[in-house]
Amino acid sequence: MGEIRKFEESQIPEVAALELKVFHNSTARPPDRLLRYFQEIFFQNPWRDEDLPSFVYIHNGDIVGFLGVIPRRMQFRGDAIRVAVLSQLMADRDRYRGFAGLELMKRSLSGPQDLAYTDGGTEDAYAVWIAAGGRVLLPYGLRWRRILHPARYFRSALGRSQNRSMSLFGPLLSPLCGLTDAGLARSPYRAFQKPQSALHAAPAAADQLFDCIQEIGGEIGRREELHPAYDRESFRWLIEQAASATAQGSLRAAVLRNEKGRFDGSFVYYLKPGGVSNVLQIASRPRAMGQVLAALFRDAWEQGAIALMGQALPKYPLEFARSYCDFHYPGNGVIMHSRNREIANCLLRGDAALSLLDGEWWTRFVSTNWLAETNQAAIGCTESMAVLR
Repeated sequence: MGEIRKFEESQIPEVAALELKVFHNSTARPPDRLLRYFQEIFFQNPWRDEDLPSFVYIHNGDIVGFLGVIPRRMQFRGDAIRVAVLSQLMADRDRYRGFAGLELMKRSLSGPQDLAYTDGGTEDAYAVWIAAGGRVLLPYGLRWRRILHPARYFRSALGRSQNRSMSLFGPLLSPLCGLTDAGLARSPYRAFQKPQSALHAAPAAADQLFDCIQEIGGEIGRREELHPAYDRESFRWLIEQAASATAQGSLRAAVLRNEKGRFDGSFVYYLKPGGVSNVLQIASRPRAMGQVLAALFRDAWEQGAIALMGQALPKYPLEFARSYCDFHYPGNGVIMHSRNREIANCLLRGDAALSLLDGEWWTRFVSTNWLAETNQAAIGCTESMAVLR
């Protein structure tokens, strides 16, 4: 039987080493960037709350388990509530064969928060959530996808195939993909054409995004009973941290104005030219969602993304369907726990304004930036060898 303690700054090197072993099967010394991640996310976030700490699991004097907690603030029916975003659940099964993960989860869920949830994790983590009393939020677990350049998307899918012959076939199609997509863009089928929107998009920094969200009443119009509670300083920190997750691409954000110059919406996404780009947040006045989506898709098209993906917004299935999006379930969606039945029911019926920017999904890519940078030279070398062949 181990002991659960509050995570302290002095334990960062040991927890970082635990992440390397559990998630990357490495016993290397934790790089400085990974150490900074744990420092910034868990000890320097603007919502830090001593009553909502992260936890470590100690066995025989060693840290063999960890559960990160990022406190957040939201509003439910106009009242402020405390939210614990749970992250980085891990346990070293080589050094401890007990139920460290489950014990850590139960300890955290017994805290004073009104709501605990996560939107990114492994299947093992979800099993622990369920065992501890968590509930799966299917409306938010779905992902939408909008294909922008079909031929290049098909080629990319072939390149990612586990079938070696299929993956080798993908590059052979490259010379034809550009011509095919150009032809499809001139076809009468609107799903293949360049998206068009009546809204004007202007690149935006954190302050402009914050002003836009505040003016339109919060994300997707705050028709939802539950929504994030932002202030300017914390929103700046959030955008700066999300922008540092360069392994997902470059963070691109814009505010959208109508013909009268009024804010109608905004969007934030990770741009990957030539690849699939992930959307962090879409904000819109309720009646403008169709035009906001079109403006987002137009921007990604012009920037060279072959497709966009994002978390479902349960209030707007028709707008996404009419915008030629399809939906799928990636296998690890959103899960929550709340002792407040009204908050739980609100989430289960999809009446909350949750986005990937408000959870822990993007933080995983901040922590793995060091891995992408370390591998960059090896990737470049491999690509050069492929060209020589």
